[in-house]
Amino acid sequence: MIRKLINTDRDKIKKILVDTNNFNEDEITIAMELVDLYLNEPVQKDYEIFADTDDSETINGYVCVGPRPLTNGTYDLYWIAVNPNVQSKGIGSRLIAYIENYLKQKSVRLILIETSGKLSYEKERKFYEKNLYDKIVEIKDFYNVGDSLVIYGKYLSGDKV
Repeated sequence: MIRKLINTDRDKIKKILVDTNNFNEDEITIAMELVDLYLNEPVQKDYEIFADTDDSETINGYVCVGPRPLTNGTYDLYWIAVNPNVQSKGIGSRLIAYIENYLKQKSVRLILIETSGKLSYEKERKFYEKNLYDKIVEIKDFYNVGDSLVIYGKYLSGDKV
């Protein structure tokens, strides 16, 4: 079941982010700032967060999306993470499919994903490509020397980016 994030999910999301061993401390801090903003300011419209859960206690993964500032119909997929204990079982793809269907109902036409070009992020980039996201651009040495910004995109109409 995929549902909106609730307060009791907060620590479980942080544990998933830590346990993946792919996010550094700054990235986890930023991810948790978005979770806290979403949970504590229900009137904000910048972020929506959904959790994949088997029951009320177990969180398999989560996804955070929001409208791209100064655009009409373009959203960013800010975060997606799956509990390492259940990775490679289709949960990430299920979250992506859910968010795409959800956003289609809101007349969103384009989803963008920004990620790292580091070798340690190759699995994530292949995941986006498996879910039919096109690599739009790579900016070399963006985050740091040897760490590119890679942007993926997908039109929800099925058109190529």
